[in-house]
Amino acid sequence: MGRRHLKGLARAGFNVIAHDPDPEALAAARSDLAQSGLPESCLCFDQALPESVDVAIFSETTTARFGNFRNFLSRTRVSRVLLEKPITANPDEHEMFLDLARTYGIAEQIQVNFIRRTWPHVQYLADMCSQERRFAMTLNGGAIGLGCMGIHYLDTFLCLSGEEMPAVRWATLSAETVKSGRGPQFEDFGGDFVLEGPRGRLLASLSAGSSANVVMTVRGEHFMAQVDYNEMQWKISRRKADSTMPFYRYGADYEIVEQGRLEIPAMDAVTEGWALGRIDLPVLEQALVTHRLLDEILRAGGAHPPYRFT
Repeated sequence: MGRRHLKGLARAGFNVIAHDPDPEALAAARSDLAQSGLPESCLCFDQALPESVDVAIFSETTTARFGNFRNFLSRTRVSRVLLEKPITANPDEHEMFLDLARTYGIAEQIQVNFIRRTWPHVQYLADMCSQERRFAMTLNGGAIGLGCMGIHYLDTFLCLSGEEMPAVRWATLSAETVKSGRGPQFEDFGGDFVLEGPRGRLLASLSAGSSANVVMTVRGEHFMAQVDYNEMQWKISRRKADSTMPFYRYGADYEIVEQGRLEIPAMDAVTEGWALGRIDLPVLEQALVTHRLLDEILRAGGAHPPYRFT
């Protein structure tokens, strides 16, 4: 992920100072730049930080992020900061991020990479849901890991519901955990849960013991959206405005109003736009709502922090 951000910064014309404990990271980063036709000269590795920088991106594993964030702010002035999600696996650090940002007077300049809010189909669905009295969202899939990937879907639900904080009505976690390819010290969670907000309900079944892809549906009073994140396809059907069919004739007089392949911007393109101020992601205080919601679900399911997802 850090190398994707690097390519975006290079395309935006920035010189980049990178820090990574992996001795092979420099070679991998330079290779990525070369393969993308970007200048390797834009990258300096493990160079001392200057007194001020334009942007900073934190893309390490969660256990190191708060310490790096704190050390960085104590040494360098910065105009904009991007934190990868989840910002931490330790809920005790949630408010510490915000307190530190406020201490340095840059809380509004720190954003969190909940990239799905920038996706066109999510924005489209958010507009549709804003016109509904009530809507329901479902998630059905396998071992995506609630901490590492599932948090994106929680943030999507908050985006669709207008940021209204839901209550966790019920949650149970999978008996097994989701293993991580980054090492045995990391693991994540699967689980089923129900969230209830003032206008929206989320019903999720994401099993740690399943390899199934995730399918998301969003249902309003008279529309149904189906999104397949494996095939990267979506379809929205809506009831015809002049229909006189009774509701028990479910699906009758519906027409497809959107259909096709999802248009998903590449991460490096988002980084480029963010670094140049063309794209805004959720500010830290807003993003912490999603992190708190994740913690409530995990606690309701019987997990105890700090967690071990990356």
